Amino acid sequence: MIIAAVVVFTVSGTTGATAQAEDRTFLGLQVTRIEGTYLVTKGVNVRAGPKTESRKLGTLKAGTMVNVVGRAKGGAGWMAIDQDGKDFGFVYAPALLPMIDGTLTESVSGTVQVEEHAPCGYTFDFRGKNTVDGEDYVFSDYEITYRCNDKGRPFTILAPMFMTEVPYQLTHKPVFQISIDLMEVENGYDEIFSTTFHYLPEQKKIVYAGVSIKEQGRTPKTKERAVSSVAEALRAAVEIAPDAWAATVWKKLSEELVDGGN
Repeated sequence: MIIAAVVVFTVSGTTGATAQAEDRTFLGLQVTRIEGTYLVTKGVNVRAGPKTESRKLGTLKAGTMVNVVGRAKGGAGWMAIDQDGKDFGFVYAPALLPMIDGTLTESVSGTVQVEEHAPCGYTFDFRGKNTVDGEDYVFSDYEITYRCNDKGRPFTILAPMFMTEVPYQLTHKPVFQISIDLMEVENGYDEIFSTTFHYLPEQKKIVYAGVSIKEQGRTPKTKERAVSSVAEALRAAVEIAPDAWAATVWKKLSEELVDGGN
């Protein structure tokens, strides 16, 4: 697991890289100010200037998290990083991925309107972080509890949710995936029914991306929502998802859960 070897220099912010329309001086050079945490995906040198011929100042191992404070102007793309709050050097941008921190310090609760089962109360909690062996993916895990009813008979849905902390396709665009799984619903081939969203922190919005089993889904009335934090993005996903579940999904849930363990 890459993250088992994580080394933290300085971490600032919880919503990834945020470009700001101003410059700053870094090691005597003007760079465009950017602030955010990035993951080093392969061993890379830290240099005194934004080019491979510049003096080597150090190295970073894969799995290291670094604090980016600027982007070099022009050229192939170099990021300025600091160490212990002091300017350190330049790292080649393709070796870095933007990160967000999905940690929540408290439960989030609310209600969501669902046809024939409304209103459903919900609560979700942060459960920890996960990695995938041999991959750069880092996930934050959550558990959602939906409290709904079927013709006045209550039932509870427990749904795992995760969010990628690096871009979900390992691209350098800050687009992070949020997915909610319904373990009671599948297609007979061990494919779990999942509802997926894309969180775009730079654009301050979350967008509905679809469901894993198309014949059991429907287009929700709200397909995107403005958000300004990780917690708001997760809340939006939890509130939009039930409207993307077709009547067959709700029938399956109520049949299995109304009389079970509530």
